[in-house]
Amino acid sequence: MQRTLLAAGIFFTAVFSSGQSHAQQFFDSGEVSVAIERAFGFHYAHRSIDPPGPGEFDFNGTAFGLGWYGEISPYHATRAAVDVFVIDQLSIGGSIAFFAQSGDPDDNAVLFAPRVGYAIPLSSLFTFWPRGGFTFIDFEDDSMFALSGEAAFVLTPQPTWGIILAPTLDIGVFGDFGVDDTDYFELALGIPAVGILGNF
Repeated sequence: MQRTLLAAGIFFTAVFSSGQSHAQQFFDSGEVSVAIERAFGFHYAHRSIDPPGPGEFDFNGTAFGLGWYGEISPYHATRAAVDVFVIDQLSIGGSIAFFAQSGDPDDNAVLFAPRVGYAIPLSSLFTFWPRGGFTFIDFEDDSMFALSGEAAFVLTPQPTWGIILAPTLDIGVFGDFGVDDTDYFELALGIPAVGILGNF
């Protein structure tokens, strides 16, 4: 038992202490962050679609797990992201996702979410990295547009990779559903969404 505890202590000391002097470099000018985001977490969504005449649609749902969250909300899709630090701590980038749904309805979509962020170091290991922008999702027949924000906390035990814990907020303000004058609103929350990133 003592040997196991000693081995665990040596492992965690090596992992975290080696990153302490280099963690700040993660967000320096010229660094490029590549990530898989919203890969795991707890999500909530409320959606309201009200076309002219009868047929108003309201939806509330929650999901917890890995990867694509079914019908809960396309804003929760797992995505690939790239952010470039144009100066120390200031990033410009975005994320993209592709997803397909078979059955009824049979639909494919692409998600594009440009953003700007600013990294605020809290310690040698933790950084607060708020990011904001918009998200556009184009389905075969429909489209959705949202204002998006993330209050990302990044743990960087090594100078080349980190873990993202990011409460997320997407507010859908426009949707094209093939019917003119359709009122659309969506609120999608990630509490939090979890991902992993590396830098170059």
